Amino acid sequence: MSKVAIVGAGAVGMTYANTLVAGDFVDEISIIDLNKEKTQANAWDLLHAVPYLSTSTKKITSADYADCHDADIVVITANARAATFDGDLDRLKLLEANVSMIKSITQSVMASGFNGIFLVASNPVDVISQVIAEVSGLPKNQIIGTGTLLETARLRDMIAEELDVDPKNIHGYVLGEHGSSSFAAWSNMMIGSLPLTTWLKKHPQSKLADFDYFDNRVRDIGFEIFTGKGNTSYGIASVLARLTVAIARNEKAILPVSTYLEGQYGIADTYIGTVAVIDHTGVREVFELDLNALEQESYLKSAGILKENFESIKDKL
Repeated sequence: MSKVAIVGAGAVGMTYANTLVAGDFVDEISIIDLNKEKTQANAWDLLHAVPYLSTSTKKITSADYADCHDADIVVITANARAATFDGDLDRLKLLEANVSMIKSITQSVMASGFNGIFLVASNPVDVISQVIAEVSGLPKNQIIGTGTLLETARLRDMIAEELDVDPKNIHGYVLGEHGSSSFAAWSNMMIGSLPLTTWLKKHPQSKLADFDYFDNRVRDIGFEIFTGKGNTSYGIASVLARLTVAIARNEKAILPVSTYLEGQYGIADTYIGTVAVIDHTGVREVFELDLNALEQESYLKSAGILKENFESIKDKL
């Protein structure tokens, strides 16, 4: 049996819940939100989808924090009402508004006796993940932010479109902040089993040679989606589902998530998007890549931004 509790019944949380049900990924889903009428309606709505899906019977309920006591995974998608961009499309701007709410949510979850894994999607996800780690007192490997999984998916899609191949055959990662200081580790990018550098030698005029274009496009497209529809939901929900499956099935999958670095890449005491091995314990280990000098410089810069932001709200914990 696997049980997931979702905190936040907004677009992200409920798209994630629907993905779990449609994919038959877990057995039980508890939905937690201040709006109890909404959580109950969502629970019923999801249950009414099950008879026409190729999925097993589910237990889906409107829940309270006390119901987290036996959850394998608690997924936090909630954002405070005051957490708005106000024209400045920078996820770090959401931090001050979200930190007190996230602290309260974490304390409520832990009061239930929860000892599972936190998955975090609330923004700014790297700093919020560190807030949850500090407040919960759980081992750092049990708190995982979605990190740069979504940026990596976006980059793979863009490269695949350029090459006219399946994005699943593009191998590589975006690292750093889930935000404006993210960067692609181009030196590690593979097309099938062919290094990107080798491919570019055969196609020197390719648009792929313009790394800055793709880095900027990956950073900007999320805000274009947000501007167009008022949220991003399908992509991030799939990211959460991917992590849920990796944990529930003990996959030992290698994925770029936000986790705590303790000296890797010269970065310490900071949650940041990095490549890690994910199994039933959470982050089993950091999978350290060989980066070139420019990538290493970008990584340290991104880590400095995140560390500064965490220090700015640390006294509120």
